[in-house]
Amino acid sequence: MVYISYSHRIITDCDFIKWVSQSQQKSIIISKMLRINVNSKEHRKQNILILEQDFDELCKDGIIKDKDTIRGGVSPFDINEEMGDLADKKLPLEALRLITGVVLTRQKPFQVVLLTTKEGKKNYLSKYSDFLEKIRNFDIKCEDEALVIINDLYRSYCSERENSR
Repeated sequence: MVYISYSHRIITDCDFIKWVSQSQQKSIIISKMLRINVNSKEHRKQNILILEQDFDELCKDGIIKDKDTIRGGVSPFDINEEMGDLADKKLPLEALRLITGVVLTRQKPFQVVLLTTKEGKKNYLSKYSDFLEKIRNFDIKCEDEALVIINDLYRSYCSERENSR
């Protein structure tokens, strides 16, 4: 099995997973996410994360029907385990995603990307632009931009797999 040191870790939000679930390329995208996640050298099965609250909401809404399959592509992440209990602070989920991103930038590969939709990106930038300007190794990508990131990481996996043969 080949393990890759990827250039980025990824956080997805509900809107991005909903967008992927409606894409004609859904199975291809999820398959690539699965390969990226499973073959991560530093964060095996946790290179692509989703907040536990988002994961639970997607399951409840029926967007995620097979929890075990999707867990291979996105791993539920409990920010409270990393930062102590933030739940009592009643922070919006957008803020928790950004906090998660900042926390993850302290770990290798020190680059984090949040994947969302066009509307989601506008929302993050309008509400949190001052905060985001200060974080140099954190970025937000939407829809097709997000697919570029996924495809780049997947190509890294494919290249390393070919080199190991």
